[in-house]
Amino acid sequence: MMKRRATAKPMLLGAALLLCSCSALPPGGALALGTTQTTSQQAIRPSFAARDTAAQADGRTVVFGHRGADYVMARYLAGGQPDPSFGGSGEVRLPRTAPGGAAEIFRLTVQAGGGLLALGGTTVLRVLPDGRPDPAFGQGGRVTAALPAAPQALAALPDGRVLVAGGTRALSPDPAAPASALVLTRLLPGGAPDPGFGVGGQVVTALDASASAFSVWPLADGGALVGGTALSFEGGTYSRWVVVRYTAGGALDPAFGDGGVATVRGDRFAATRPSSLAVDASGRVLSAGHLSSGVCTLDRLLPSGQRDPAWAYEAASELRVLPDGNAVGGAGAGTPDVSLALLPGGGAALGGCAQFTPDASGQDQVQPVLARLGPDGSPDLTLGSQGFQTVPDSARASTTPGGGLLVGLDPVSEIDP
Repeated sequence: MMKRRATAKPMLLGAALLLCSCSALPPGGALALGTTQTTSQQAIRPSFAARDTAAQADGRTVVFGHRGADYVMARYLAGGQPDPSFGGSGEVRLPRTAPGGAAEIFRLTVQAGGGLLALGGTTVLRVLPDGRPDPAFGQGGRVTAALPAAPQALAALPDGRVLVAGGTRALSPDPAAPASALVLTRLLPGGAPDPGFGVGGQVVTALDASASAFSVWPLADGGALVGGTALSFEGGTYSRWVVVRYTAGGALDPAFGDGGVATVRGDRFAATRPSSLAVDASGRVLSAGHLSSGVCTLDRLLPSGQRDPAWAYEAASELRVLPDGNAVGGAGAGTPDVSLALLPGGGAALGGCAQFTPDASGQDQVQPVLARLGPDGSPDLTLGSQGFQTVPDSARASTTPGGGLLVGLDPVSEIDP
Protein backbone atom coordinates (compact mmCIF):
# COMPACT_ATOMS: atom_id res chain seq x y z
CA MET A 1 0.00 0.00 0.00
CA MET A 2 1.28 3.46 -0.87
CA LYS A 3 2.27 5.68 2.04
CA ARG A 4 -0.35 8.39 2.51
CA ARG A 5 0.26 11.78 4.04
CA ALA A 6 -2.17 13.79 6.15
CA THR A 7 -2.28 16.01 9.21
CA ALA A 8 -5.20 15.68 11.60
CA LYS A 9 -7.05 18.69 13.06
CA PRO A 10 -8.70 18.61 16.50
CA MET A 11 -12.22 17.24 16.55
CA LEU A 12 -14.98 19.63 17.56
CA LEU A 13 -17.56 17.20 18.82
CA GLY A 14 -15.29 14.67 20.46
CA ALA A 15 -16.84 11.91 18.36
CA ALA A 16 -16.10 11.07 14.73
CA LEU A 17 -19.01 10.76 12.31
CA LEU A 18 -18.42 8.44 9.42
CA LEU A 19 -19.27 9.32 5.85
CA CYS A 20 -22.40 7.20 5.87
CA SER A 21 -23.87 9.29 8.68
CA CYS A 22 -22.68 12.75 7.62
CA SER A 23 -26.26 13.90 7.06
CA ALA A 24 -26.49 14.16 10.86
CA LEU A 25 -23.50 16.47 11.06
CA PRO A 26 -24.43 19.82 12.67
CA PRO A 27 -22.91 23.17 11.62
CA GLY A 28 -19.35 23.35 12.89
CA GLY A 29 -19.06 19.60 13.39
CA ALA A 30 -16.01 17.55 12.56
CA LEU A 31 -15.85 14.71 10.10
CA ALA A 32 -13.64 11.64 10.03
CA LEU A 33 -13.47 9.89 6.69
CA GLY A 34 -14.16 6.17 6.77
CA THR A 35 -11.08 5.18 4.81
CA THR A 36 -7.82 3.45 5.61
CA GLN A 37 -6.19 6.87 5.64
CA THR A 38 -6.17 8.47 9.09
CA THR A 39 -7.44 11.82 7.84
CA SER A 40 -9.51 14.20 9.93
CA GLN A 41 -11.29 17.19 8.40
CA GLN A 42 -13.09 20.16 9.81
CA ALA A 43 -16.57 20.23 8.27
CA ILE A 44 -19.34 22.78 7.99
CA ARG A 45 -22.91 21.81 7.23
CA PRO A 46 -24.77 24.90 5.92
CA SER A 47 -28.44 25.26 6.82
CA PHE A 48 -29.22 26.55 3.30
CA ALA A 49 -28.49 25.53 -0.30
CA ALA A 50 -24.75 26.19 -0.52
CA ARG A 51 -23.43 27.10 -3.95
CA ASP A 52 -19.91 28.50 -3.45
CA THR A 53 -17.23 28.95 -0.79
CA ALA A 54 -14.25 31.20 -0.12
CA ALA A 55 -11.45 31.18 2.44
CA GLN A 56 -10.48 34.48 4.08
CA ALA A 57 -6.88 35.39 4.84
CA ASP A 58 -7.52 35.06 8.58
CA GLY A 59 -8.65 31.44 8.26
CA ARG A 60 -12.40 32.04 8.37
CA THR A 61 -14.62 30.38 5.77
CA VAL A 62 -17.54 32.00 3.94
CA VAL A 63 -20.33 30.03 2.25
CA PHE A 64 -22.69 31.60 -0.29
CA GLY A 65 -26.02 30.19 -1.44
CA HIS A 66 -29.75 30.69 -1.11
CA ARG A 67 -32.77 29.94 1.02
CA GLY A 68 -36.15 30.67 -0.57
CA ALA A 69 -36.26 34.24 -1.84
CA ASP A 70 -32.97 35.22 -0.15
CA TYR A 71 -29.30 35.00 -0.93
CA VAL A 72 -27.44 33.78 2.13
CA MET A 73 -23.83 34.40 3.18
CA ALA A 74 -22.58 32.60 6.26
CA ARG A 75 -19.16 32.97 7.85
CA TYR A 76 -17.50 30.42 10.09
CA LEU A 77 -14.56 30.70 12.45
CA ALA A 78 -11.39 28.67 11.90
CA GLY A 79 -12.84 25.97 14.16
CA GLY A 80 -16.02 25.72 12.11
CA GLN A 81 -18.43 27.56 14.42
CA PRO A 82 -20.67 30.37 13.08
CA ASP A 83 -18.91 33.76 13.35
CA PRO A 84 -21.07 36.04 15.57
CA SER A 85 -19.30 39.15 14.23
CA PHE A 86 -20.84 38.54 10.81
CA GLY A 87 -24.43 39.70 10.63
CA GLY A 88 -24.85 39.21 14.36
CA SER A 89 -25.33 35.45 14.17
CA GLY A 90 -22.86 34.38 11.50
CA GLU A 91 -25.38 34.71 8.68
CA VAL A 92 -26.53 37.49 6.34
CA ARG A 93 -29.63 37.38 4.13
CA LEU A 94 -30.06 39.56 1.05
CA PRO A 95 -33.07 39.68 -1.32
CA ARG A 96 -32.55 37.34 -4.26
CA THR A 97 -32.69 38.83 -7.75
CA ALA A 98 -34.57 36.13 -9.65
CA PRO A 99 -35.35 33.13 -7.45
CA GLY A 100 -35.35 29.82 -9.26
CA GLY A 101 -34.04 31.10 -12.57
CA ALA A 102 -32.63 28.24 -14.64
CA ALA A 103 -29.48 30.19 -15.47
CA GLU A 104 -28.89 31.58 -11.97
CA ILE A 105 -25.16 31.47 -11.22
CA PHE A 106 -23.59 31.78 -7.76
CA ARG A 107 -19.97 32.87 -7.32
CA LEU A 108 -18.11 34.18 -4.27
CA THR A 109 -14.72 35.79 -3.74
CA VAL A 110 -12.91 37.77 -1.03
CA GLN A 111 -11.63 41.27 -1.74
CA ALA A 112 -8.57 42.89 -0.23
CA GLY A 113 -9.55 44.28 3.15
CA GLY A 114 -11.97 41.46 3.92
CA GLY A 115 -14.99 42.59 1.93
CA LEU A 116 -17.00 39.89 0.16
CA LEU A 117 -17.99 40.00 -3.48
CA ALA A 118 -20.64 37.68 -4.88
CA LEU A 119 -22.36 37.02 -8.18
CA GLY A 120 -25.98 35.99 -7.79
CA GLY A 121 -27.82 35.56 -11.07
CA THR A 122 -27.34 38.84 -12.93
CA THR A 123 -26.35 40.88 -9.87
CA VAL A 124 -22.99 41.56 -8.26
CA LEU A 125 -23.23 41.98 -4.47
CA ARG A 126 -20.67 43.47 -2.14
CA VAL A 127 -20.82 43.26 1.64
CA LEU A 128 -18.50 44.79 4.23
CA PRO A 129 -16.41 42.56 6.52
CA ASP A 130 -19.18 42.64 9.15
CA GLY A 131 -21.81 41.50 6.62
CA ARG A 132 -23.55 44.83 5.93
CA PRO A 133 -24.23 45.66 2.26
CA ASP A 134 -21.59 48.15 1.10
CA PRO A 135 -23.35 51.49 0.46
CA ALA A 136 -20.37 52.66 -1.62
CA PHE A 137 -20.88 49.89 -4.18
CA GLY A 138 -23.58 50.39 -6.80
CA GLN A 139 -27.03 50.88 -5.32
CA GLY A 140 -26.95 49.76 -1.71
CA GLY A 141 -24.28 47.15 -2.37
CA ARG A 142 -25.72 45.88 -5.68
CA VAL A 143 -24.69 46.31 -9.31
CA THR A 144 -26.78 45.09 -12.23
CA ALA A 145 -25.95 47.59 -14.99
CA ALA A 146 -23.26 47.03 -17.64
CA LEU A 147 -22.76 43.35 -16.78
CA PRO A 148 -22.74 40.54 -19.34
CA ALA A 149 -26.30 39.44 -20.11
CA ALA A 150 -25.37 35.90 -19.04
CA PRO A 151 -22.69 36.32 -16.34
CA GLN A 152 -20.80 33.21 -15.29
CA ALA A 153 -17.58 34.16 -13.48
CA LEU A 154 -16.28 36.76 -11.06
CA ALA A 155 -12.86 37.97 -9.90
CA ALA A 156 -11.67 40.70 -7.53
CA LEU A 157 -8.63 42.82 -8.43
CA PRO A 158 -6.18 44.01 -5.74
CA ASP A 159 -7.12 47.69 -6.29
CA GLY A 160 -10.83 47.05 -5.68
CA ARG A 161 -11.94 46.75 -9.29
CA VAL A 162 -14.05 43.78 -10.36
CA LEU A 163 -14.05 41.48 -13.38
CA VAL A 164 -17.23 39.71 -14.55
CA ALA A 165 -17.15 37.28 -17.50
CA GLY A 166 -19.98 35.66 -19.44
CA GLY A 167 -21.80 36.07 -22.72
CA THR A 168 -24.17 38.39 -24.55
CA ARG A 169 -26.76 35.64 -24.02
CA ALA A 170 -26.83 32.05 -22.85
CA LEU A 171 -24.80 29.69 -25.02
CA SER A 172 -26.96 27.32 -27.08
CA PRO A 173 -26.00 24.41 -29.37
CA ASP A 174 -29.09 25.09 -31.47
CA PRO A 175 -27.96 26.53 -34.85
CA ALA A 176 -31.22 28.49 -35.02
CA ALA A 177 -30.58 30.23 -31.68
CA PRO A 178 -29.25 33.81 -31.70
CA ALA A 179 -25.46 33.93 -31.62
CA SER A 180 -23.73 34.66 -28.36
CA ALA A 181 -20.34 36.35 -27.90
CA LEU A 182 -17.82 36.18 -25.09
CA VAL A 183 -18.03 39.21 -22.77
CA LEU A 184 -15.66 40.58 -20.15
CA THR A 185 -16.70 43.56 -17.99
CA ARG A 186 -14.50 45.54 -15.60
CA LEU A 187 -16.04 47.63 -12.85
CA LEU A 188 -14.47 50.40 -10.80
CA PRO A 189 -14.32 49.93 -7.00
CA GLY A 190 -17.63 51.78 -6.69
CA GLY A 191 -19.36 49.47 -9.18
CA ALA A 192 -19.46 51.81 -12.20
CA PRO A 193 -18.11 50.55 -15.57
CA ASP A 194 -14.38 51.21 -15.95
CA PRO A 195 -13.93 53.64 -18.89
CA GLY A 196 -10.31 52.53 -19.25
CA PHE A 197 -11.32 49.04 -20.27
CA GLY A 198 -12.63 48.23 -23.75
CA VAL A 199 -15.69 50.27 -24.70
CA GLY A 200 -17.52 51.64 -21.69
CA GLY A 201 -15.91 49.06 -19.41
CA GLN A 202 -16.76 46.05 -21.55
CA VAL A 203 -15.09 43.90 -24.21
CA VAL A 204 -17.17 41.71 -26.55
CA THR A 205 -15.33 39.00 -28.49
CA ALA A 206 -17.13 37.00 -31.19
CA LEU A 207 -15.71 33.52 -31.77
CA ASP A 208 -16.90 30.97 -34.32
CA ALA A 209 -20.72 30.91 -34.61
CA SER A 210 -21.37 31.44 -30.89
CA ALA A 211 -19.35 31.76 -27.67
CA SER A 212 -19.51 32.40 -23.95
CA ALA A 213 -17.13 32.64 -20.98
CA PHE A 214 -17.23 30.45 -17.87
CA SER A 215 -14.05 31.40 -15.96
CA VAL A 216 -11.77 34.38 -15.42
CA TRP A 217 -8.29 34.89 -13.92
CA PRO A 218 -6.72 38.34 -13.29
CA LEU A 219 -3.09 38.78 -14.37
CA ALA A 220 -0.36 40.66 -12.54
CA ASP A 221 0.11 43.09 -15.46
CA GLY A 222 -3.51 44.24 -15.25
CA GLY A 223 -4.75 41.98 -18.02
CA ALA A 224 -6.97 38.92 -17.66
CA LEU A 225 -7.47 35.40 -18.91
CA VAL A 226 -10.95 34.19 -19.77
CA GLY A 227 -11.90 30.56 -20.32
CA GLY A 228 -14.87 29.74 -22.49
CA THR A 229 -16.50 27.70 -25.21
CA ALA A 230 -16.80 28.58 -28.90
CA LEU A 231 -19.33 26.71 -31.03
CA SER A 232 -19.35 25.98 -34.74
CA PHE A 233 -22.45 24.57 -36.43
CA GLU A 234 -20.94 23.61 -39.78
CA GLY A 235 -21.56 19.91 -40.35
CA GLY A 236 -23.06 19.54 -36.88
CA THR A 237 -22.20 21.12 -33.55
CA TYR A 238 -18.49 21.33 -32.77
CA SER A 239 -17.15 22.93 -29.60
CA ARG A 240 -13.77 24.51 -28.94
CA TRP A 241 -12.49 24.94 -25.41
CA VAL A 242 -10.65 28.28 -25.52
CA VAL A 243 -8.61 30.57 -23.30
CA VAL A 244 -8.54 34.25 -24.30
CA ARG A 245 -5.98 36.74 -23.03
CA TYR A 246 -6.74 40.46 -22.76
CA THR A 247 -4.39 43.35 -22.06
CA ALA A 248 -4.99 45.78 -19.20
CA GLY A 249 -6.91 48.00 -21.62
CA GLY A 250 -9.14 45.21 -22.88
CA ALA A 251 -7.47 44.42 -26.22
CA LEU A 252 -6.76 40.86 -27.34
CA ASP A 253 -3.11 40.06 -26.57
CA PRO A 254 -1.43 39.17 -29.90
CA ALA A 255 1.44 37.41 -28.07
CA PHE A 256 -0.91 34.73 -26.75
CA GLY A 257 -2.20 31.82 -28.84
CA ASP A 258 -3.63 32.85 -32.21
CA GLY A 259 -4.20 36.60 -31.97
CA GLY A 260 -5.05 36.35 -28.27
CA VAL A 261 -7.10 33.14 -28.44
CA ALA A 262 -5.65 29.73 -27.51
CA THR A 263 -7.52 26.51 -28.26
CA VAL A 264 -7.12 24.02 -25.42
CA ARG A 265 -9.05 21.15 -27.01
CA GLY A 266 -11.99 20.35 -29.24
CA ASP A 267 -15.18 18.41 -28.56
CA ARG A 268 -17.65 17.02 -31.08
CA PHE A 269 -20.57 18.09 -28.89
CA ALA A 270 -21.47 21.31 -27.11
CA ALA A 271 -21.59 20.21 -23.48
CA THR A 272 -17.90 20.80 -22.73
CA ARG A 273 -17.40 23.39 -20.02
CA PRO A 274 -14.02 24.98 -19.05
CA SER A 275 -15.09 26.10 -15.59
CA SER A 276 -11.83 27.03 -13.84
CA LEU A 277 -8.56 28.81 -14.67
CA ALA A 278 -5.28 29.43 -12.86
CA VAL A 279 -1.77 30.65 -13.66
CA ASP A 280 1.14 28.97 -11.88
CA ALA A 281 4.40 30.54 -10.68
CA SER A 282 6.02 29.90 -14.10
CA GLY A 283 3.26 31.70 -15.99
CA ARG A 284 1.73 28.52 -17.37
CA VAL A 285 -2.04 28.44 -17.71
CA LEU A 286 -4.07 25.61 -16.21
CA SER A 287 -7.62 25.14 -17.45
CA ALA A 288 -9.98 22.65 -15.81
CA GLY A 289 -13.42 21.50 -16.84
CA HIS A 290 -15.36 18.58 -18.25
CA LEU A 291 -15.98 17.17 -21.70
CA SER A 292 -19.37 16.43 -23.22
CA SER A 293 -18.84 12.82 -22.09
CA GLY A 294 -18.70 14.08 -18.49
CA VAL A 295 -15.01 13.25 -18.07
CA CYS A 296 -13.14 15.65 -15.76
CA THR A 297 -10.01 17.03 -17.37
CA LEU A 298 -7.19 19.49 -16.80
CA ASP A 299 -4.88 20.94 -19.44
CA ARG A 300 -1.87 23.22 -19.23
CA LEU A 301 -0.73 25.85 -21.70
CA LEU A 302 2.67 27.48 -21.94
CA PRO A 303 2.80 31.27 -21.28
CA SER A 304 2.61 31.69 -25.08
CA GLY A 305 -0.76 29.91 -25.20
CA GLN A 306 0.59 26.74 -26.80
CA ARG A 307 -0.23 23.39 -25.21
CA ASP A 308 2.49 22.26 -22.80
CA PRO A 309 4.10 19.05 -24.14
CA ALA A 310 5.42 18.24 -20.64
CA TRP A 311 1.91 18.04 -19.16
CA ALA A 312 1.22 14.40 -18.33
CA TYR A 313 -2.42 14.46 -17.21
CA GLU A 314 -4.76 12.13 -19.04
CA ALA A 315 -8.55 12.27 -18.63
CA ALA A 316 -9.27 8.89 -17.03
CA SER A 317 -12.75 7.71 -17.95
CA GLU A 318 -13.35 6.68 -14.33
CA LEU A 319 -13.19 10.32 -13.18
CA ARG A 320 -16.35 12.14 -14.21
CA VAL A 321 -18.07 15.33 -13.18
CA LEU A 322 -20.59 15.24 -10.32
CA PRO A 323 -24.03 14.80 -11.91
CA ASP A 324 -25.57 18.01 -10.54
CA GLY A 325 -22.56 19.80 -9.10
CA ASN A 326 -23.26 18.50 -5.61
CA ALA A 327 -24.32 14.88 -5.84
CA VAL A 328 -24.06 14.03 -2.15
CA GLY A 329 -25.49 17.00 -0.33
CA GLY A 330 -28.57 17.36 -2.49
CA ALA A 331 -28.43 21.16 -2.35
CA GLY A 332 -29.15 21.36 -6.05
CA ALA A 333 -25.98 23.11 -7.10
CA GLY A 334 -27.11 23.06 -10.71
CA THR A 335 -24.65 23.09 -13.61
CA PRO A 336 -21.73 20.71 -12.97
CA ASP A 337 -18.41 22.47 -12.55
CA VAL A 338 -14.85 21.24 -12.20
CA SER A 339 -12.85 23.46 -9.86
CA LEU A 340 -9.10 23.94 -9.71
CA ALA A 341 -6.77 24.78 -6.83
CA LEU A 342 -3.04 25.44 -7.18
CA LEU A 343 -0.98 23.71 -4.49
CA PRO A 344 2.39 24.60 -2.95
CA GLY A 345 5.21 23.06 -4.95
CA GLY A 346 3.52 23.37 -8.31
CA GLY A 347 0.84 20.69 -8.00
CA ALA A 348 -2.89 21.09 -8.49
CA ALA A 349 -6.14 19.66 -7.13
CA LEU A 350 -9.39 19.08 -9.02
CA GLY A 351 -12.77 19.32 -7.33
CA GLY A 352 -16.26 18.58 -8.59
CA CYS A 353 -15.34 15.10 -9.82
CA ALA A 354 -16.36 11.59 -8.83
CA GLN A 355 -15.65 7.94 -9.44
CA PHE A 356 -18.60 5.87 -10.60
CA THR A 357 -18.44 2.28 -9.36
CA PRO A 358 -21.11 -0.30 -10.21
CA ASP A 359 -22.69 -2.08 -7.25
CA ALA A 360 -23.83 -5.72 -7.14
CA SER A 361 -26.91 -4.86 -9.21
CA GLY A 362 -24.87 -3.04 -11.84
CA GLN A 363 -26.05 0.43 -10.81
CA ASP A 364 -23.40 3.14 -10.71
CA GLN A 365 -22.62 4.45 -7.24
CA VAL A 366 -21.25 7.98 -7.08
CA GLN A 367 -18.20 8.50 -4.88
CA PRO A 368 -16.98 12.12 -4.79
CA VAL A 369 -13.19 12.38 -4.91
CA LEU A 370 -10.56 15.07 -4.82
CA ALA A 371 -7.91 14.46 -7.48
CA ARG A 372 -4.42 15.70 -6.68
CA LEU A 373 -1.74 16.07 -9.35
CA GLY A 374 2.00 16.65 -9.22
CA PRO A 375 3.81 19.51 -11.01
CA ASP A 376 3.86 17.58 -14.30
CA GLY A 377 0.20 16.55 -14.19
CA SER A 378 0.78 12.99 -13.05
CA PRO A 379 -1.18 11.65 -10.04
CA ASP A 380 0.19 12.62 -6.63
CA LEU A 381 0.41 9.20 -5.01
CA THR A 382 0.85 10.68 -1.53
CA LEU A 383 -2.86 11.52 -1.50
CA GLY A 384 -5.50 8.83 -1.11
CA SER A 385 -5.53 5.98 -3.63
CA GLN A 386 -3.59 6.68 -6.82
CA GLY A 387 -3.97 10.42 -6.27
CA PHE A 388 -7.71 10.30 -5.51
CA GLN A 389 -8.94 11.25 -2.03
CA THR A 390 -12.45 10.17 -1.06
CA VAL A 391 -14.42 13.11 0.37
CA PRO A 392 -18.09 13.61 1.37
CA ASP A 393 -18.54 16.27 -1.32
CA SER A 394 -15.88 17.22 -3.86
CA ALA A 395 -17.48 20.40 -5.25
CA ARG A 396 -15.69 23.77 -5.21
CA ALA A 397 -12.09 22.94 -4.30
CA SER A 398 -9.97 25.97 -3.41
CA THR A 399 -6.77 26.73 -1.53
CA THR A 400 -6.77 28.03 2.04
CA PRO A 401 -4.28 30.69 3.24
CA GLY A 402 -2.40 27.94 5.10
CA GLY A 403 -1.85 25.95 1.90
CA GLY A 404 -4.57 23.40 2.58
CA LEU A 405 -7.71 22.70 0.62
CA LEU A 406 -11.29 23.82 1.15
CA VAL A 407 -13.61 21.40 -0.61
CA GLY A 408 -17.31 20.66 -0.82
CA LEU A 409 -20.63 22.47 -0.43
CA ASP A 410 -22.57 20.14 1.86
CA PRO A 411 -20.56 19.54 3.93
CA VAL A 412 -17.65 21.97 3.46
CA SER A 413 -14.43 20.29 4.58
CA GLU A 414 -10.92 21.57 5.12
CA ILE A 415 -8.05 19.24 4.29
CA ASP A 416 -4.64 19.99 5.76
CA PRO A 417 -1.65 20.24 3.42
